[in-house]
Amino acid sequence: MDIKRILVPTDFSETARAALDQALFLAARYDAELTVLHARLLFEDDPAELEHKLKDLKAEEKEVEHALLDKLRKKTADHSHLNIKHEIIRGYSAPSAILGYINNKEFDLVVIGTHGRSGLEHFLIGSVAEKVVRYARCPVLTVRSAEYIKEKFEKILVPLDFSEPAMHALKTAANWVEEEGGELHLLYAVEQEVHPALYAWGMKSVFDMIPDIKEKVEKRMEEAIAQIPKLKKVAVKKVIREGKPHKVIAKYVEEEKPHLIVIGTHGMVGLDRFLLGSTTERVIRAVKIPVLTVKNKNVI
Repeated sequence: MDIKRILVPTDFSETARAALDQALFLAARYDAELTVLHARLLFEDDPAELEHKLKDLKAEEKEVEHALLDKLRKKTADHSHLNIKHEIIRGYSAPSAILGYINNKEFDLVVIGTHGRSGLEHFLIGSVAEKVVRYARCPVLTVRSAEYIKEKFEKILVPLDFSEPAMHALKTAANWVEEEGGELHLLYAVEQEVHPALYAWGMKSVFDMIPDIKEKVEKRMEEAIAQIPKLKKVAVKKVIREGKPHKVIAKYVEEEKPHLIVIGTHGMVGLDRFLLGSTTERVIRAVKIPVLTVKNKNVI
């Protein structure tokens, strides 16, 4: 594993505290430098108060910095041996400020809390974590609850669709499993609806329509595993299920209780993402366990 620099943005919420705790575990395990980042939003109130805001900016910055330091001291009191830094940045929105900082630095991993919003609230205000996942250049670990953080991820789930991002995710998972020990679960979701007209013929599942589909997918799984030498020493469980990927993944998490999901993201933006959505983002909203997203060739 090559994790030397970790960033954890914080807004002092419960999920941000959970993300910090997870980041501390990782920083200790990999002897990594940990940067704790707080983004202050400028002029979020009445624009007429702009002059007042400018006059008080330095005083407010010191106040926030003191609050941040106090919170950090409490959270890191037992981690004085770690290399921990803190940064305060200013911006007009949390996502843009955080992403600007991330993409101008060389971080190996970002750990960020996510509130798991869904429905209308998510549509209206979105999610800072999801924007970071979508646009950050490095892998991002989202953390939703302190209940599910781990010192070691010994049971890792990789949703596999054989795409390039999925293969990068598999390589990352192989590195983590080799380092942490434990087992790896590969999950493939067959997303193909059966036309109701075929029900009369006894075909209620894609597995009825294509009897050898499991055999074909398992063969491709074996081929994918063979491309990664590290997996020869790892216990790998191969699972094939029918349904929409994000729903299949969420159900599998409930049943098997893995510690971590490692998933590739295609990084879709604009109209494609708006129309099609993102399996990765839906998974992040649907599950409570940490999710590590990998894009491009950023294997860790």
